[in-house]
Amino acid sequence: MKDVHDWVTVHKLFKKGTPIKKIARDLGMSKNTVKRLIKLDQEPKYSREYYATKLDSYKEKIQDWHLNPEYDYNGTRIFRELKKIGYTYSIGPVYRYLRTLKEDKMNVPKKATVRIETPLGDQAQFDWSPYKVKLAGEIKEVYCFTMILSASRKKAIVFSLKADGEAIYEAIQELFTDLGGVTKELLIDNPKALVLENKSGQEPVYNINALRLAMHIGTELNSCQPYRARTKGKIEKPYQYIEEQFIKGSSFDSMEELNEEGKSFIAQWNEEVHGTTKRIPNEMYKEEKHTLLPLKNTRLIHKHLIRYLN
Repeated sequence: MKDVHDWVTVHKLFKKGTPIKKIARDLGMSKNTVKRLIKLDQEPKYSREYYATKLDSYKEKIQDWHLNPEYDYNGTRIFRELKKIGYTYSIGPVYRYLRTLKEDKMNVPKKATVRIETPLGDQAQFDWSPYKVKLAGEIKEVYCFTMILSASRKKAIVFSLKADGEAIYEAIQELFTDLGGVTKELLIDNPKALVLENKSGQEPVYNINALRLAMHIGTELNSCQPYRARTKGKIEKPYQYIEEQFIKGSSFDSMEELNEEGKSFIAQWNEEVHGTTKRIPNEMYKEEKHTLLPLKNTRLIHKHLIRYLN
């Protein structure tokens, strides 16, 4: 019996052009099972353990490329080299495995973080932060959800009064819409609405509803290592700027006004030269836009997820 994990994996490989025969061989399924899962528009109503990634046969090579001073390759370079020798999966498992090797990289100080520049359209980063805001004459706590394209650094923002599962799922879809497309993977933190368990050296266990959302959108989830916010520093750093340049001293009559002005603020920020790339995000976005995956015509709303649990 196959579950949602198998369904997601089969669709992911098939979209990449992997032949059905190879998918069946790699995943230990029959060709008929693979064909059946490809035809399914909704997840199968079965249950089985999550299928492991297929990175094991490449790990020795990755260790050499990353830890050997002769190479000292970063994640993007390793991904490119892996594809030359037959690796057909995404860059996400490579990033996750490299995080387990950081303690072995003795020539890098423990507090150093290697910045991995990602290819156009490959990754977005998502997170949120609470703020105290004067809203309709009262001080209230609001949550600022933010997404940034890792390559061009184009940002999108939305505010909410809640940070529960419903708000998180809605925010992810809203922000991808604002960015005009979907990246191959989404780097996230570890809230229970997205990640149930994330132990060092092991594959994360994702919330089943988060997997359903990712499948609907067409992206792949990639959770950062717990307590290592710097691994998604491209999304962490902007929150201080948002507080200093937008939140402090401001007041809003309603959530609608807060979101309208917040989106206007981000639009202006996307026209400023980025400190790392030395380029204007909106200008670089013109190169990245055509690499983004198309948006779905419909959104997956929370009640659709609840239906699976009843």
